[in-house]
Amino acid sequence: MKKYFLASAFCIISTYAFNQQTPFEDKNIKPFEFRKVENKSFTYGEKLEYRLHYGPINAGYATLEIGKNAVIIDGRRTMNIKVSARSSRMIDVLVNKIRDDYETYLDEESMSPLKFTKTVEEGKYKDSDFALFKPENGKVSAKKGSVDGDPYLQDLVSVYYWTRLWDVTNAKIGDVYPTVFYLDGKIYNYHLNFLGRDIIDTDLGKFRCLKVRPLVKKGSLFKSEDALTIWVSDDDNHVVLKVESEIMVGAVAMTLTGFENLKNPVSSKISD
Repeated sequence: MKKYFLASAFCIISTYAFNQQTPFEDKNIKPFEFRKVENKSFTYGEKLEYRLHYGPINAGYATLEIGKNAVIIDGRRTMNIKVSARSSRMIDVLVNKIRDDYETYLDEESMSPLKFTKTVEEGKYKDSDFALFKPENGKVSAKKGSVDGDPYLQDLVSVYYWTRLWDVTNAKIGDVYPTVFYLDGKIYNYHLNFLGRDIIDTDLGKFRCLKVRPLVKKGSLFKSEDALTIWVSDDDNHVVLKVESEIMVGAVAMTLTGFENLKNPVSSKISD
């Protein structure tokens, strides 16, 4: 509380000094202005539903949903986006009960997060985080520690929506698209490699898609850094249609099973 009180007092004193035009005033310093990013890919009320499966076995379900109305944070309009993942009953019994929830408040104009929350419950393991983003000074104040980074640092949820805005019309195989995001008190560099265009069959039919591959960290789970492959709808929505990850034994996949209130026509769909 003391920290915020002192900060508020400083702002009041600074404003008063400015109005009095003291000799210490620097008129060349411009106030921070949020960037303006055009959003052609998603809108309020959008809902995406996915099925997680290991071969023929349904492992769980995930939902990504944008609230129907703007939420005001610090006087700015934001899109409230919730992501939830739930394991299936069989996985609950045989492996672990998974109940993961993530939430971000994405600034409508700059397409950068202002607030992020995380609540994870996987068996006996539980974890949570709460982070406030301050683009004006490039800082993230979080439960797991404050970090300095890019003024428009993304979080684990917003980075997906941010990449949907990228223009890949003229992308060539091998092109790399970098960005950065915050998670658990750390900043991660994220590189998306463009692998070309493809056609795939999904639960909802056949689609033209963009094939990309993020760089992931090799470890006890993934076979290699390029173990994860993503197929995205080749239309203005840029919705993830399928994700497949090779693990030490077989492959785990996530497939789109339903969608509502997309911003644009699904022109990438070829047939049912």
